[in-house]
Amino acid sequence: MISFIILNYNTHLLTLRCIESILAHPPQMPYEILVVDNHSPQEDLEALRQGIHTPDIRIIESKQNTGFGTGNMLGANFAKGEFLCFLNSDIVLPEDSVSPLCNYLTQHPEVGCITPQQYNDRQQLVPSFNHAPGIRHEVFGKKLLEHICPHRYPKRKGILYTKPFHVTQINGCFMLFPADKFRAIGGFDINIFLYYEEYDVCKRLAQKGWKSTVHPQYRFLHLHGASTSNIRSLAYRELYISKMYCYRKHHNLIKSTIYRLIHIIKLSVSPRRWHLLPIVCRGESLSRSMRHSVQ
Repeated sequence: MISFIILNYNTHLLTLRCIESILAHPPQMPYEILVVDNHSPQEDLEALRQGIHTPDIRIIESKQNTGFGTGNMLGANFAKGEFLCFLNSDIVLPEDSVSPLCNYLTQHPEVGCITPQQYNDRQQLVPSFNHAPGIRHEVFGKKLLEHICPHRYPKRKGILYTKPFHVTQINGCFMLFPADKFRAIGGFDINIFLYYEEYDVCKRLAQKGWKSTVHPQYRFLHLHGASTSNIRSLAYRELYISKMYCYRKHHNLIKSTIYRLIHIIKLSVSPRRWHLLPIVCRGESLSRSMRHSVQ
């Protein structure tokens, strides 16, 4: 069985569209759809309820906005499937991309998570993976690293790969896991409210010897950020809080200090981003996360 887990926060129209796309292109095996409502306003939750006409779809209501990781973990706690497919609410499936990916995971036990090729709503190619944050990345930039070391840093933009390939991290908007591997690493880090969850979870899979994979022969559409548009003013600040936390979590003190100093220098020469300097200088605590501002 496949468990689709969709996180809804004040985006009922997007969530309903996502559900409709699953129903229009169902997987070739039993499946369930779990919608976790992350404490949306009552009118959005009611509209979501009224828009769902299939009794098998379950809505799980959170009593507060717990963010991406905790919200998805709430859904995972109710999931019965051998595969867990986490989808952003702004995802549309134009085909059954999930069944072949589940078959791939079954045939390749070394893979811990997988995603199809991503496109935007204009059918334009969009990267489905990213390079892990690091000192080289900040000093040299992604493009240079992709040019001088393509084996380690495969090109992200403007190229459609023809075969499945392994990456450091897949994008978090569409992540498919074997449930046993997901649970073996403890799932998503619930300390993170938003951003860098995919880096963290793929990093922990790699520590267990499991790979993260993009399968470009299948596709999905992503409306890009529509699910967070209502909280965009806080999002950039949150990105830095999560970024600093995740890097500290997975690297030693020396590397973490160098990484933070590089960000301080880069922010210092960009007046538009000076408001972010205190976050990086202090190594901002997760207690300052917008988890405490968005309810």
